[in-house]
Amino acid sequence: MSRHHRFARLSMSASALSALLLGGCGLSHENEQAFPGKAGEVVTARVALPGLGFQTVTYEKIDGRAVLDGDILLDLREKPSRSGQSVGRTDTYSRWPGGTIPYVIDAGLPDSGRVTSAIRHWESKTSLRFKPRTTEADYVRFRPGSGCSSFVGRIGGEQTVDLASGCGLTAAIHEIGHAVGLWHEQSRADRDNHIIINWGNVQSGTEHNFQTYAQQGADGMDLGPYDYGSIMHYGAYAFSSNGQPTIVRRDGGGSLGNDVLSDGDTRGAESLYSPRARFRSGVAVNRCLDVSDGNPAQGTLMQIWECNGTAAQEWFLTVRGELRSTLAPNRCLDVSDAKTTWGTRVRIWECNGTAAQKWTISGEEVRSALGSNLCLDVSDAGTAMGTAVQIWDCNRSAAQKWTRF
Repeated sequence: MSRHHRFARLSMSASALSALLLGGCGLSHENEQAFPGKAGEVVTARVALPGLGFQTVTYEKIDGRAVLDGDILLDLREKPSRSGQSVGRTDTYSRWPGGTIPYVIDAGLPDSGRVTSAIRHWESKTSLRFKPRTTEADYVRFRPGSGCSSFVGRIGGEQTVDLASGCGLTAAIHEIGHAVGLWHEQSRADRDNHIIINWGNVQSGTEHNFQTYAQQGADGMDLGPYDYGSIMHYGAYAFSSNGQPTIVRRDGGGSLGNDVLSDGDTRGAESLYSPRARFRSGVAVNRCLDVSDGNPAQGTLMQIWECNGTAAQEWFLTVRGELRSTLAPNRCLDVSDAKTTWGTRVRIWECNGTAAQKWTISGEEVRSALGSNLCLDVSDAGTAMGTAVQIWDCNRSAAQKWTRF
């Protein structure tokens, strides 16, 4: 049986401006700017960045706003809770509690449907949820603007996503990505191994938008392959002065960016909000919960297999009780047809929020929300690779013991 599994395409720069950077935006640079056609004072300073603490970055001061990489707004307010004393504390602050983002859409925003469509897209691909604001102190306001822009992550209080009339659905998805907590992919410390910046084609005065954060003085640590196809990546002609590409791929490929969330984007966003875990079975020390053949297709059955560290054996534990496969973050561990019969097989299926996809991890048991006494179980307590995984009456046997690691 083939065991060729791909690792999750997660980009994580702990010191570069990319706590999780999944690239790829099919936007032109005109649409990916907060203030199209305007230039401001270029400032280099140490500022607090979500997930990264204090970093030295170069930004522009335009109309009283601090603008990074064209469309990212920096919050220069000082908060004791965002002192940057530890990355962990800053990470916690910049994440939306419970993976839920309250929002308001200004009545004067033209074509509010682009926002609601972008929200539906995010909810269809990730465990993140968006809710109309009631009394929440921290929330996002979608409002008209001169361009497209957003803050990165939760900054506290009201924060804005500005959308000019020319900022379409793709731009709305992209800017929500910033609000969720994603930075631009081409800022990764390792980006020069994957792309070439044609500096001669870059508009004078905008060169700072193409610096990696390692180049700005921060150490880089990138985890996972570079993602050319993320909605968070600059397009090939971003900030071009002459109509020629400013970014080209070293591998000779022609595509940069995307109009929708890539798998890398969804994995990255999920990683911000949902811890990763693997499950070792109690039947044998080297048997793990596994998606058969590493196949992300809907309906693929679960089995136990030799623990091997592949994405087929890795899960996102969401705040909603889901186990999302890192093979495809919109595939959840699912009880086939929501049956409660002992011996019903377990598979991956499109995440849908039903009880068949909700699990409670209690000690060494993984219990299904379909019934009070239904546990994840290795068929007949078999130890052979490929043995089926099912639900069964909870009985505390080795077949129902799972060590999370």
